[in-house]
Amino acid sequence: MRNRFTNKKDIIIRHSIIMLMSVFFGYLSTLQRIDQNPETVFIHSFVINFIYISIIWNVNLLFMFLFDRKFEWDKHLRFKLIVNAIFAILLPVLVHVIFSISVFPIVQDSACHLGSKENLSYLLVSVSITLLVNSIFVAIEFFQFWKKSLMEKEQLKRDSISAEFETLKNQINPHFLFNSLNTLSSLIDENPKTANEFVQKLSSVYRYVLTQKDKETVSLREEINFIDSYLFLNKIRFGENISCKIDVPEIYLEKKVATLTLQMLIENCIKHNIISQSKPLHIEIKIDDAMIVVKNNLQLKTVPNESNGIGLNNIVHRYQFLSSIAVEMIKNETEFIVKIPLL
Repeated sequence: MRNRFTNKKDIIIRHSIIMLMSVFFGYLSTLQRIDQNPETVFIHSFVINFIYISIIWNVNLLFMFLFDRKFEWDKHLRFKLIVNAIFAILLPVLVHVIFSISVFPIVQDSACHLGSKENLSYLLVSVSITLLVNSIFVAIEFFQFWKKSLMEKEQLKRDSISAEFETLKNQINPHFLFNSLNTLSSLIDENPKTANEFVQKLSSVYRYVLTQKDKETVSLREEINFIDSYLFLNKIRFGENISCKIDVPEIYLEKKVATLTLQMLIENCIKHNIISQSKPLHIEIKIDDAMIVVKNNLQLKTVPNESNGIGLNNIVHRYQFLSSIAVEMIKNETEFIVKIPLL
């Protein structure tokens, strides 16, 4: 919520409205007390109404500002509406009682009866106006929240589309197809059994990408099964120069992750690091503090591959909407670690 309490423009507008309301109520007072000096009645009524309304409006606005900072609309909608309504009723009652006991008798030079018809009518008007103003502010803030949520969902949708495009591009680009077909060609003569398994794993990779790409999340079990196929294809290509240790307890396998997250992280490892007999790439996937961790030894290529950064940035942005826990990235001289919250 924007701080309407200290914003200069809002302060001027707010107190201009309060002044007009005070003039209106001051004029009504002169009509009701025709036996007294109109100017004196108007001034007294204007001053007391201005102070009275200012206190109610400003305290109510300050409460709404502080309350909105602590409780978010998407998590506490009903609670916020109920508390705002209760406060909008209790505040004018409390201020009215204090004014009736301490201020009105001094200004009007006469005792104020809380149970009088005039007093109760004034209180009813105060509560009604406060509820009305409060409702307007709540409606404005909720509309702004709703508008922001729509924009965030649209951004998430665009990020998801970008992720799908990036993943499909990684899988079906000419280099990937060339390497896969070249590997398959050599396997057919050398090891027909492995060649048959290679075709099945390649088919499994394509099938998963095409069937799961429309889902925001999948189970960790599904993602790991997909990763097994994806890693198999890369191990055929790189041999013992690449290894991946997956250590995920059974109890975590039904947790959710953003679709294709692990694939994008492993693809990132392969894309940016040297993979050779003298410098093998070791990848580890494990659970740490209810987060899925992907870690690899760092041996960056001298000439890095072209990258638009869409992969890692996309993961970070998607998890900003899917979880209150942020994605963690840790890079040191020997390792690159990414921690993803389980959903």
